[in-house]
Amino acid sequence: MEMSIQSDFTLNDTSRVAVIGGGPSGTLFSFFALKMAKMIDRKLNITIFDPKAFTKDGPIGCNRCGGVISEHLVQALALEGINIPPEVVQRGIDSYVLHTQRGDVYIKSPADEKRIATVYRGGGPKGIKEKEKESFDNFLLQCAIQEGATHSPLRIDGIKNGGKPVVTSGGKDVMDADLVVGAFGVNSSTWKLFEGLDMGYKKPKTTSAFITELELGREVVSENFGSAIHFFLIPKPENIKFAALIPKGRYVTLCILGKDIDQDTVTELLQSPVAKNLLPDNIMDKKFCKCFPKLTLTTATGGFGNRMVVIGDAGSTRLFKDGIGASYIMGKAAATTAVFHGVGKEHFSEHYLPVYNRMKVDNMFGRFVYGTTSAYKNIGPLTQGMVNVVRKEQQKRKESFPRLSSMLWDTFTGNATYKSIFIRGTNLWMHFKLIWEVMKGLICRTQ
Repeated sequence: MEMSIQSDFTLNDTSRVAVIGGGPSGTLFSFFALKMAKMIDRKLNITIFDPKAFTKDGPIGCNRCGGVISEHLVQALALEGINIPPEVVQRGIDSYVLHTQRGDVYIKSPADEKRIATVYRGGGPKGIKEKEKESFDNFLLQCAIQEGATHSPLRIDGIKNGGKPVVTSGGKDVMDADLVVGAFGVNSSTWKLFEGLDMGYKKPKTTSAFITELELGREVVSENFGSAIHFFLIPKPENIKFAALIPKGRYVTLCILGKDIDQDTVTELLQSPVAKNLLPDNIMDKKFCKCFPKLTLTTATGGFGNRMVVIGDAGSTRLFKDGIGASYIMGKAAATTAVFHGVGKEHFSEHYLPVYNRMKVDNMFGRFVYGTTSAYKNIGPLTQGMVNVVRKEQQKRKESFPRLSSMLWDTFTGNATYKSIFIRGTNLWMHFKLIWEVMKGLICRTQ
């Protein structure tokens, strides 16, 4: 009996997989599942269901993301045979400028050969004029199709959970699946389909962010921003963790991350001296693409069951940063489990859940990292000490490891786990230098 149950939850040549969502999570899962199946001489039938047209400009093709690909992910994808073509990369980033209440500091990539890529998740801002460009999400979708997946533009609006789940669209049965993969984000309503099933799924808690694409012209972007992302680490508005200006061709993407971002938050930030030095006056009076997308604050519960697994932002992702990197990790983990082990609840519990939980634990370290960053952002003497240490590290970066600079770089770019950033932050010599610079600043201010 055990053998038949085990066999019943094994994918084979006749198995059909329904992937609901064509963003990075869904396409990377499909890519890896098909690639792994070929390794063991199996041929899976994978259909990616998503009505979104990722090649279209404006909201119709957008996935509401700042579009920063960490150098770690660029290299990881290359090792998997996914080489991001030049037309997808809007700009290569090798440095960033940190703007604080006690001055600005320039930080170069800790490793000279590594570069961040900025991309458009859809076809770009509405009315974009560049023609030699490609959507990152469409590029990944085409990679999955080339590997053997099928793309369907149908919107899945129901799941019947019987012996095998059946996905429906427009009230009609579309596929009876051996596995349903929920690869959707928290900005869609697809989570409702899974909350109604018996797997106990509950979506993550969320907060709001803000993203807009500002058209400044290619020359202005190159001259004012170059190959650097500008991060705002200033005390007001109080509800932001940080904000960033990300250069892309003729446009700069403004992202504001924090808690319950609204129009008043955006206005207050743009009125700050830092923003006024970088952006034209009344820049938001123009009609640009803008949105207030949701960001996950916690991990979903009940992310899998028999023949069901949830990946993507509505499952387990990284806090505030590197959601695409999390899609790579979780998509590959789910594919590995499904192909090599099985699609039963016990299979996902044994092989997928540990990866799921590692992301959850790492986000606990992330909350501590951002809490510490907020203290340095809001308290003037701490800000000054941080700026002074980073400046000295950058001056001597070829002579010694720029520890604090690397921690800030990885915090804002998503290039390393929060746990590794936390461990680097336990270095006593770095804290001694910070305390010394804080004390020097306090003494100078009292004289």
